[in-house]
Amino acid sequence: MGFVTRSLMVRTVLAICSLLMVTIVLTIIAAVAVTTSDARHILEERAQLTVQILAGGASAALFNDDEGSAHALLGTLSRDPDYYASLVLDENGMPFVQHTIVGATPAGLVTARAPLMKTAGVNGSHRIGTLELTLSTARADVDSAKRGWIIAIAGIVLLVVVSVALALIIQGVTRPIRAMTTVMTKLAAGQVEVEVPAVKFNDEVGSMAAALTTLKSHGVDRLRFIARQSQHLVEIEQAVTDRTRELSATLDELRRTQDELVRSEKMAALGGMVAGIAHEINTPVGNSMTVATSLSRRAAEFRQALSGTEMRRSTLREFSEKVCAGTDLLVANLTRAVELISSFKRVAVDQTSERRRAFDLASGLGEIITMLKPIYKNSGHRIEIDVAPGIRMDSYPGALSQVITNLVSNALVHAFEGRQHGVVLVAARMDGGENVILTVADDGSGIDPRVLPRIFDPFFTTKLGSGGSGLGLHIVYVTVARILHGKISVKSEPGTGTTFTLTLPCTVPVNEPKTT
Repeated sequence: MGFVTRSLMVRTVLAICSLLMVTIVLTIIAAVAVTTSDARHILEERAQLTVQILAGGASAALFNDDEGSAHALLGTLSRDPDYYASLVLDENGMPFVQHTIVGATPAGLVTARAPLMKTAGVNGSHRIGTLELTLSTARADVDSAKRGWIIAIAGIVLLVVVSVALALIIQGVTRPIRAMTTVMTKLAAGQVEVEVPAVKFNDEVGSMAAALTTLKSHGVDRLRFIARQSQHLVEIEQAVTDRTRELSATLDELRRTQDELVRSEKMAALGGMVAGIAHEINTPVGNSMTVATSLSRRAAEFRQALSGTEMRRSTLREFSEKVCAGTDLLVANLTRAVELISSFKRVAVDQTSERRRAFDLASGLGEIITMLKPIYKNSGHRIEIDVAPGIRMDSYPGALSQVITNLVSNALVHAFEGRQHGVVLVAARMDGGENVILTVADDGSGIDPRVLPRIFDPFFTTKLGSGGSGLGLHIVYVTVARILHGKISVKSEPGTGTTFTLTLPCTVPVNEPKTT
C-alpha cells in the first residue's frame, strides 16, 4: 500500500484504469439496457401486427360461433418461437377460445390486443369481442445477455491493453524522474557526492537534470556556509544565554527594589498617619495637662485654706465648682485622646500585621477616616461616608485601610489642585450577592483620558519631582487583586471628577494563598 501511494506511475495507471473501468461498466449497462429495450419493442410491434392481421378471421369465427375455425386460427400462432398464450373474448369479456403453453410462467411477457369488429350494413360496424396475444421475452433476454457479455469481454480486453500500454509509457517517463528524485533526496540530506543520471533528450526531464547538476555544484559551498552559520549561531546562543542570565539577575534585583519601595511607601503612609495622630492627640493631652495643673493649684489653695482658723462656705462652694468643671474638661479631653489612640492602634496594627479578622465595614471605614482627619482638616476639603449598616466582612482590614488611605490621599493631592473646597465620598453597599461594592468618588478635576489607562502602572505619576512616587495606585491595585481578592475599576472625565469602584468579597477565600 505504501508503494502505491509513493509511485507516480502506479497512481497514474490506477487513476486512468479506474476511469476506463467506470466508463466500460457504464457502457455495458447502457448497451444491455438499449438492446433489451429494442428487443422488447420489436416483440411488442410483432405481437401487435400479428393480432391485427388475424383480427378479421377471428371476428368471422366469433360472429359465426365457429370454435373450430377459431382454434385453427389460434393454432397458427403457436408456431411463433416466442408464443406463450392467445385468447378470443366475446363482447362481454368472456373467453370464447383460449390457447396457453403448458409449463412455468416466464419472467417477461408482452401482450397485444385487437378489437374484433362486425360490419352491419349502412349502420356501420360494432365491436363483438377482443383478440389477445401474449409473447414471452425469454429469448430476447437471453440474446441481450449474450450481447452484454460480448461487450463486457471486449471492454475488459480493451482495459487490459490500455493499462499495459499506459504502464509502459508512464514507466519510460517516470524512470528518470524517480532516479532524479533519489538524487534530490540525497542532496537534501547533505550527500553531495552523488551521480546525476544522464538524460538524452533536451525536454522537461533534461532541464530537471541540468538543474540538479547546478544544485550539486553549489552543494559543497552551501554546506560550508551552513557550518559557518551553525558556529555563529552557537556563539550567539551562548551570548544570549549569558545576557539572559544577567538580565534575569537584574530583573530580580529590580523586583526586590520595587518590593522595598512598596514597603517604604506603605511605611511612609503609616508614618504620615502617626505624625497626624500625634498632632491630634497633642491638643486633648495639652488641654488635660492644663486642667490638671489648674486643679493641682486649686487643691493646694484649698489645703492651705483648710489649715486656717476659719473655712467659709463660699470658699468650699467655689472649690467644688472649679473641681467639677475641671474634672469634666479633663475627662472629655482624655476620652478624646483615648478614642484617637484606640482607633490609631487598630488601624496601625491592621496595616502592619495584615491580620485577617471579622469586622463591621461601617465602623472600620469610620476609624480609617478618623485617622485621615489630620491630613485634610485644614485644607478646606471634607470626606463624607455613606455606608449601609450591618455589612460584616471577614477579610484583611489593614489592606482595606491601605487602599482607602491611598485613594483618599490621591484625591486630596491630585483632584483638588487649585481649589479651596472639595468633597470625597466613600460609599459602600451590597451587590445583592456575596460581594460589597465600595466606591471612592471625588468632585475634582478628573483624569486626562490619555493618562487614565496607565494610572495603576508602577512608578507612573503626574507629580514626578513634586513628591509623587507613582506607587500609590499601584499598591491599591495589587492589594485589591492579591490580598482582598477583588476587582477595581476607575471612571473619570475631565471636569466631572473621578470614581474608583471596588468589588470585594465579604469573605475572602481561605483556600487561596495570600501574597503581598
